[in-house]
Order: sequence, then C-alpha cells, then structure tokens
Amino acid sequence: MFYKLSTAQENYLIDQPETGMGYQIIEASKAGRYLREEFLVLNSEVVIEMDGTEPINVRKIINEGLFSFKHHASFITLNDIKVLNEKQFRNIVNESRNKNERGATENPVENSNGEEVFVRLSAFENDRRIDKINKGLRSGSYTTTEDDYKKCKSLNDDPIQRYALPTNDEIKFAFYIQPSKTDTLQRGIVQPAYEKRGGGKEAYFAKGTAINTFRKQTPY
Repeated sequence: MFYKLSTAQENYLIDQPETGMGYQIIEASKAGRYLREEFLVLNSEVVIEMDGTEPINVRKIINEGLFSFKHHASFITLNDIKVLNEKQFRNIVNESRNKNERGATENPVENSNGEEVFVRLSAFENDRRIDKINKGLRSGSYTTTEDDYKKCKSLNDDPIQRYALPTNDEIKFAFYIQPSKTDTLQRGIVQPAYEKRGGGKEAYFAKGTAINTFRKQTPY
C-alpha cells in the first residue's frame, strides 16, 4: 500500500537525513498500533509499505505523477519515526557491500573547494531536497559528482543501477550544486541496495550547502 503524509510530517521528514539519493527508509508505527514497520518514503512526501510490492507502487506513483497521486491517496499518520541510514538499512535487508569500498557517511568530513560541481538525480521535477528559496541543498542530502554523472552518461550506464535508486523507472531531472568553501561533505561509493549494484560515486552533505549554491535544473 501507499499513502500521503500530513504537511507537518512531510516537513518533519524534509528536515531529516536521507538514506540514499532521493529516498528515506524509515521505521515507524501506524497511528493506533504498536508494531513498528519499515516504509519507503519518496521525496519526503509519499509513503510506501515495504511488503515486497515497492517496485510496482513506485512505478505507479512516478507514472501517475506525484500531484495526481496525492490527490486521491489516503492519509497516514506515523508515530515515533526513525530514519535509517544506509548502513542500518543494508543490515536490515541483508545486502552485501562492495569489498574495500565504503559509503559516504563512513568516510571523513572534508571541505569543499568552492569550484567542484555536484549533481543530484531525481524522478521528480520538484525535488524537495533542493531548497529553491535559499537556492541550496538541504541538510542530510546525497548527490553524485558532476564527473561521475558525466561518466554515467558517456558510458550509457543505467543510473538506477549505478546509484542504487529505489525506482526502476527513468531518472528525469538533474540538479546542479556548486558548494561554497564553507560547505563540508563526505565522499564514498554507492553501496548495493534494492538488488541494484551501486558502484557510482556519492557525496553526502550532512549540513546541506550555503545560500545560492544551486546552479540549475536540467532534464536528465
């Protein structure tokens, strides 16, 4: 099943870190229940039960469009929400990891040089990890590097596989970020998830990026 969230819970999840680029895996209980369950959250606004039908439901949501989907979806209220990080999620689903390679959050924090450009891929035109008012990337968000994005394109690689994204449908948009010298990040290699191989480069911005670091949005 799939649901929509109240505005308050959407805003809460926007302020929480991602599990991977474009999605959050959360543990929570439904209102009136004690049992805790895992859910997949897309764009901090659509909740999908992790019952084995996630790929079908993700495809339905993307093909229908978020605005149309949310118009008729039922509300869900979740209690005691905990967002899982990449390592916690991989342990739950017993995913292997790439040997001798670590995800971004397992590596040291470093400073941006103020010149390098990063790219965030999304199936959604209104990617809510992009703060278009302040023109920056929100805290707890993932990207890839512009170089790896270009490599993915030039090799005609599948971005869904390369960046282990939870959708089997096409990526439609690319968002370009150029962090300032005051911004910090962690770099790593995308680990396998959702039976996707990973292997692309990833960057994690725990504190987001400064005002006016969002450069442009293009079709993928």
